[in-house]
Amino acid sequence: MPSLSQPFRLAILPKIAVLSDYNVQSKLLQVADDFTLDSNKITIGVSGCAVSQYVINPTPNVSQTVPIPSTNNVTACNVAQYKDADTEELFEIWVYNLAVNKKNTLHVAIKTVDPDKFSTTQSDALETYTVKCDASVVGIKINKEDKTIVVTLGNGFIQIFDFKLKLLNSVNTSYDNIYFSEHFVENKKSFAIILSTIEGNKLSYKLYELFGQDKTSIKELSSTILEDIQCKDSKISYQFGKLYRLYKNQMFVYSLPQCQLVDTITLPQIDLKKSQAISFKPVSNNRILLTVDNKIFILDLVHRATLAERVLGHVKMFQLLKSVVIETNDASNNHKTIAIGVSVKNGPSPITALEIINANVGTGTLKDSLGNSFDVSKSFKSNILQPLFTDDANLVKRHDFKYEAILKKLSSTENDIKKFDDIFFGDLYIQQNYYTDNERFIFDVTFLSDVIDLIFKNFQKEYPSALTFLLTHPLFPIHQTKNLLLKLREHPRLFKQAVVTCPNLPIDELLTELFSITNGELSVDISLRILQDYTKDSIKLELKNLNKIDIQNFIDFVIDPNNEEEKKHNEQLFVLLSLVLDASGLFSIEGPLLTQLSEYIDKQVEMIEKSNKLWHLIDGTLGKRNNHYQTSGATVPEIKALTAYSVEYLEL
Repeated sequence: MPSLSQPFRLAILPKIAVLSDYNVQSKLLQVADDFTLDSNKITIGVSGCAVSQYVINPTPNVSQTVPIPSTNNVTACNVAQYKDADTEELFEIWVYNLAVNKKNTLHVAIKTVDPDKFSTTQSDALETYTVKCDASVVGIKINKEDKTIVVTLGNGFIQIFDFKLKLLNSVNTSYDNIYFSEHFVENKKSFAIILSTIEGNKLSYKLYELFGQDKTSIKELSSTILEDIQCKDSKISYQFGKLYRLYKNQMFVYSLPQCQLVDTITLPQIDLKKSQAISFKPVSNNRILLTVDNKIFILDLVHRATLAERVLGHVKMFQLLKSVVIETNDASNNHKTIAIGVSVKNGPSPITALEIINANVGTGTLKDSLGNSFDVSKSFKSNILQPLFTDDANLVKRHDFKYEAILKKLSSTENDIKKFDDIFFGDLYIQQNYYTDNERFIFDVTFLSDVIDLIFKNFQKEYPSALTFLLTHPLFPIHQTKNLLLKLREHPRLFKQAVVTCPNLPIDELLTELFSITNGELSVDISLRILQDYTKDSIKLELKNLNKIDIQNFIDFVIDPNNEEEKKHNEQLFVLLSLVLDASGLFSIEGPLLTQLSEYIDKQVEMIEKSNKLWHLIDGTLGKRNNHYQTSGATVPEIKALTAYSVEYLEL
């Protein structure tokens, strides 16, 4: 079960007045990326003191340090190890930025990992380099494979240096006030998220791909402006393709790559009536650590549940600095992670310290959250027994919509997406951007068709949120589904939405997309949609009617041993694969692919044989147990024979 351990102290921080101010603590303490589950060390830049590396086990202790002037602040730091290609000698590179009186200096220290040569001072480093920066450094990422350093400056520039701080590339993000930066790796590609504040409570979101073919490229992939964002009082974190923004007592969840708002969660753990020290960090998929003063919680944001909580009685407040994030796809056991934070002890002379906490985040399943929901309100309980039809004024209005007038207003929006959405959601009293039971009175198919025509006519590069709602509506016009997937191909989020929720998608278009795309997640979604909506006979008939079928992509996807999506839906994909092979024939498959396919089928047959043997073993064991009861003189009125098994054979 999910749980939190009592924190253990890593180090006492120097008595610097600002370190006891919880409003600036996290900015003055920078944690490097060497803080992992597998590592026994952690590097932290302490403003006004030093950049120090600590050994965690068996006893927390300082292993090496680089002292800095008391007037300097560490705005960012990172550490990485790499091998020399010629000598195979292991080195460690420290990169950190020091800021004083609006002057910023980027430092590099390269040292050997050999403890006999490694000194605890910067003066004994093998190599040291320094360069002045035009603005404060808010993010540092070390690419040890190519020996490059990615630096994000607060004035809106992303720069790439080599290990000797020679500038290799520089890109202007167009906004001069970077608020948040995050680097992550997916499919062996490196990406960077940049959030910049804009006047008028706006936030610029940009997604970049780093290190292309020339190893120094910076390519912009996506750009979005978010409206009505209170950046000053918001806290932001990233995990597994989602951005989490905490403002007051609400958590806003944005999905990447387009940074679309997908959920808003109210956290009752935060009391808005008093000033509190609040922080949060991700620890697993859809799970976060939340601290409120001296209380710490593990929250499941999907099931709205408090998985574990703990009161740290020995401190006045505790704020998280960095966490180790793990993905809980395997539900067979519990998963553990760690986080580091800064604590302020109670008393007239507050002591500030770095402390590490262990967290068991559970299995990542609904089982952990049952009975622990925090999303329960009185209004929800009272609404359960209300009748379906009431005299509520809003519900009465929904019987008599002025569809022609609404369509006329939508036509006059002059391609203004925000204005279009305001009219659509406002005049139809739609509360969510997806269909719910409250929208059951919007049943005019002609009106829905006219709105869809209007959207595709007036918008091309970006569509209003009204289209997302329409794709979830069960009365989406059948004639509008023709070529729908083709129209949405350049819009991944809407394409996936259509595949998952839009009714009556043509089977020929689904099959065409299935055999042409290379995205594993979409392949699974389309496969499940085909099996759900159509019978086996209709699928095989349509496969035979297609002029050309390039099934190699689909077969490669299904038989790929490293494909995690295939493992989750093995049975369904195997059924669809059998239909494809039945319709196209094995003669259409070339030699190497045919060999791989044969090995995959052999493996599936082997699994079935093992399951069959296990079934016979269980059947025999139960039979012996029944005989034992009969011969042991058990005082029971009657021992009935076990019900015979009924076995159904799947058509493969």
